[in-house]
Amino acid sequence: MKVYTTLDARLQRYAEQAVFEHMPQLQAVFNREWRRGDPWGKPEVLQTMVRNTPRYKELKARGMSEKEIAKTFNEPRLMTVFSWEEGIKEVEMSPLDSVKYYLRLLNMGFLAMDPSSGAIKAWVGGIDFAHIQYDHVKSRRQVGSTFKPIVYAQALEAGIDPCQLFPNELLTYEEYENWTPENADGQYGGYYSMEGALTHSVNTVSVQLIMETGVGPVRNLAEKMGIDGAIPKGPSLALGTAEASLMEMVQVFGTIGNRGVRPEIHYLDRIERADGEVLVQFTAPSAKVRALSQQTADEMIHMLRSVVEDGTASRLRWRYGLSNVDLAGKTGTTQNQSDGWFIGITPRLVAGAWVGAESPSVHFRSLANGQGANTALPIFGGFMRRVYNDRRYQSWKNARFAPLPDSVAAAMACPPFVHPDSTGYDSLFQNMGDIQFFQMLQAELNGEEQKEFPVRLRPQRPNEPDSLYLNRMIRFNERVQDREKRKEEWSKILFGKNEEAPPKKNNEPERN
Repeated sequence: MKVYTTLDARLQRYAEQAVFEHMPQLQAVFNREWRRGDPWGKPEVLQTMVRNTPRYKELKARGMSEKEIAKTFNEPRLMTVFSWEEGIKEVEMSPLDSVKYYLRLLNMGFLAMDPSSGAIKAWVGGIDFAHIQYDHVKSRRQVGSTFKPIVYAQALEAGIDPCQLFPNELLTYEEYENWTPENADGQYGGYYSMEGALTHSVNTVSVQLIMETGVGPVRNLAEKMGIDGAIPKGPSLALGTAEASLMEMVQVFGTIGNRGVRPEIHYLDRIERADGEVLVQFTAPSAKVRALSQQTADEMIHMLRSVVEDGTASRLRWRYGLSNVDLAGKTGTTQNQSDGWFIGITPRLVAGAWVGAESPSVHFRSLANGQGANTALPIFGGFMRRVYNDRRYQSWKNARFAPLPDSVAAAMACPPFVHPDSTGYDSLFQNMGDIQFFQMLQAELNGEEQKEFPVRLRPQRPNEPDSLYLNRMIRFNERVQDREKRKEEWSKILFGKNEEAPPKKNNEPERN
């Protein structure tokens, strides 16, 4: 009997080579970080792992006491273990030491898919199956910042201007038990556009976005894009507290790569007898669910390309030689560096990698070594380098993402970051909808005030009265600029010192 799949043998080989090129080096770094001390911390973690072993369950079923089981677990014996550096090797150690050994061992998963069809092209579930019967393509772990593109996509779907500037400041949300989300790098100040905040994975802005869109719509979009499991209902979801499998996250990013239509993942083609008779022919599922508008998906590709060009995934260019090719993607790192992620998008493939220990309690000590850009991204980088060096995939290397329409590109042409002391108008006003109102506003300002009064405006909504629009822009700019100063400036410049409303023009109709 023969089973035929959608896997590409060459891509599968390149994936395995990338894994075994990177993981021995990473394991060595992890071992150096923990040359003193136990990475699992609490003894309860080790005890739980011992009780979950088949050996412990077998001894317990025989009626042995805890003392007798402990004695057995401390007796050295010959056994085979897996090592990233040496493969399968024979060693002498006690069963307890083997549990400790595997607790320290880093695991990984890798999956590559054609986003247009959902066909799986490469699948590496983890360590040698003879020693660890666990597929980390399907296992669920916290996803970290790889969830943020879902938040940003929902913000775009909700009509939030991609050039809206968000303050990079510590905010406390009293309604959520005085929760104060922090940035991983501890840096604050200035204002980010959506592209800038996603490029540098700014937590404070991600939370502001989910608070503006609402948690419910983000959860619904996550489900539409491919996440099947339970999704948290609090705003910490914006920082990736949800658990998902690598397969689900590749499908999520595949939805973006497929311009908003969710690809249906499949890998079985047909089953034949030895003589060639087809027993089962599997029909490839068709992609029917449009989770995002095509424009939103294209805008997300644009932002995720910036992550590769200037952000947390920039090492793909200079370390892995992936220059002059279209790439987009997002890194992810969970709390305490327990999980490292990278999901990458190319015009022909979407591929993702996850790296972490068997227990989330075991993690890197440092962010520099444990972040997804250092643990998971190199597998993707090594894989794509091999693919693009193969002349059989030259057309893939030359493929390009669909260009943004001029109007959309213009609407996204704004600075990724504005320093708090910036007063430049040219970088703050990019689209014509803003300029029309800005010209009206400028008429109220004298020359000196124009130099010292940077503002950011959003388009006026259909049928929105000017008075309501003006008030909405005041509230909006109070978030972007220093709040107290902004209130004083708006009151003085627009309403006068006594905060009286400006007189109605003769030809201005009454407004309700």
